[in-house]
Amino acid sequence: MALEYAYTLAEAQEELAAWKKCAHDLATGQAQNYRIGNREFTAIDLPEVRRQIQILSNAVQVLSGKARSTSVVRVVPRDL
Repeated sequence: MALEYAYTLAEAQEELAAWKKCAHDLATGQAQNYRIGNREFTAIDLPEVRRQIQILSNAVQVLSGKARSTSVVRVVPRDL
């Protein structure tokens, strides 16, 4: 079963760029507060922003076909 995301590749890349800009602005002090959609973040929320970046980075890799999906292999031992 393949991983499914609610994003297309282009949408995921756009969201990832927005979150990276948010992290950069908060980390460099260019912004005290940052808003993405209906969510607002402050510099204290930087770990949450980084978590969202990691999630979207994984989504971009999977959607672009660069990441391997996990597969399950079953082994049945037999006594011959």
